[in-house]
Amino acid sequence: MQLSSVLSLMAVGTLAAAQASNNVTTGKLGDARPVRNNPVIGEVWIAEFDSEIVKGTFKAVAAQIGINYTIDITGLPEENGPYNYHIHVRAVPENGTCADTGAHLDSYVRGQEPPCEASLPATCEVGDLSGKYGKVAGGHIQKEFHDPYTATNIIQLGYIGNRAVVFHDKSSARVACANIKKAPVAATP
Repeated sequence: MQLSSVLSLMAVGTLAAAQASNNVTTGKLGDARPVRNNPVIGEVWIAEFDSEIVKGTFKAVAAQIGINYTIDITGLPEENGPYNYHIHVRAVPENGTCADTGAHLDSYVRGQEPPCEASLPATCEVGDLSGKYGKVAGGHIQKEFHDPYTATNIIQLGYIGNRAVVFHDKSSARVACANIKKAPVAATP
């Protein structure tokens, strides 16, 4: 066997061992890929929370790559936090039941176990925003972040349209949810 073949085999073995030791979990369809083809850069999508307790907005703005998010909500009790928040695959039905929003948006078929590793966001469920960008405490929440793996383009695996954003308390109960809808375009005078 040639020295180059031996070195190649050793390199492959070392890489496999490094991945195994890091417990890197990826989806059955691989890692998420950054979205580069949102149809209208700057297009705004909003989930409006307007229950008796939770009020505010979860805003998504299409970027060159992925989406810029802004969370500005109040009313999640601090004693029940920290809160996870995810994009779920189905919209909130008319009866308002968060339990009917289905599972997390998991376009690459990763699953929730082991938990998302924030330092490797491409390996997380696409909709696991808190896993990638941090849980929130409750009270008045103001948070901004950029996610390159979600999309406003319907042909993308990370498409957020006709879906819901759901907040889960520390027991994983779904405590607040709202539909993500394209914001109306303001008329120009």
